[in-house]
Amino acid sequence: MNFDRDFTAWPIGLHRVADGVYAYVQGNGPYGNAGFSNAGFVVGPDYVVVIDTLGTNSMHDDFIRAIRGVTDLPVGLVIITHHHVDHVLGTHRFMPARVICHRQCRAHIQAGRDSMVQRWRDMRPLLAPDLADIPVVVPDITFDDRISIHLGERELVVFHPGLAHTDGDAAVYLPKDGILFTGDLFFNRVCPAAFQGSVSGWIAAVESLLELAPAVIVPGHGPVADRHALREMLRYLRLIQAGSEQAYALGLTPEQAQERMELGELRDWFDTDHRLLQDIQRVYEALKTSMLASVAE
Repeated sequence: MNFDRDFTAWPIGLHRVADGVYAYVQGNGPYGNAGFSNAGFVVGPDYVVVIDTLGTNSMHDDFIRAIRGVTDLPVGLVIITHHHVDHVLGTHRFMPARVICHRQCRAHIQAGRDSMVQRWRDMRPLLAPDLADIPVVVPDITFDDRISIHLGERELVVFHPGLAHTDGDAAVYLPKDGILFTGDLFFNRVCPAAFQGSVSGWIAAVESLLELAPAVIVPGHGPVADRHALREMLRYLRLIQAGSEQAYALGLTPEQAQERMELGELRDWFDTDHRLLQDIQRVYEALKTSMLASVAE
């Protein structure tokens, strides 16, 4: 796919972040960074664990070539961090691997499997030619809180930090290496999208991720990072939560709240122009729900 867009805003492609551990980072596309997610994989003694599988056919091809440039071992397990199409549509390319995700993530994939590809074609018409003949795979293993996977001497802890970007998010932590794959719990230099989640819950989730003190963090979007970059996203979420609460109390509309929101340099992140209002609206929805619940009591 060739678009008149800068794909080199950060280092893209395959990044070795530890012995046998790799991040696969994408750049930007025709809709900003929307749809251009990251993935990763861990090479074990007998098989490979893939973390997320990307969105379009050409992305799947490039990711598989990157894996095969490192190892010929089969992919035995796929971990899905959440149900959004740009993270799951390549799963069929790794069959017959087992596929694991949070219970709610599987429920969303199961419910949307017959329509999710077409809906993405409709939303992103420039990507439509690259979305042909993609079957949606429903994961066959689920967990509620956490599960550990052992690849020889290396442990992968897959855990759910609560309602955040979605209600079925999972992160993958390699404690021996200090490496954290966050899926879309972390957007680095890209505006977070809370349209299906909770900003307050996301704040708590990121605080819990920081408690792990990871040395290397692979975000769902944007470049490989450290804890400083994750703290910057936490700062954005806290600003949105506090600013929206204040604007709501003053009786302002979400659009008015957007105009007065003080974000400084964080407004320069990719996709802030349209996601900021969505994030504010999500806080407003939560405040309205809380108020109605209080009245009902």
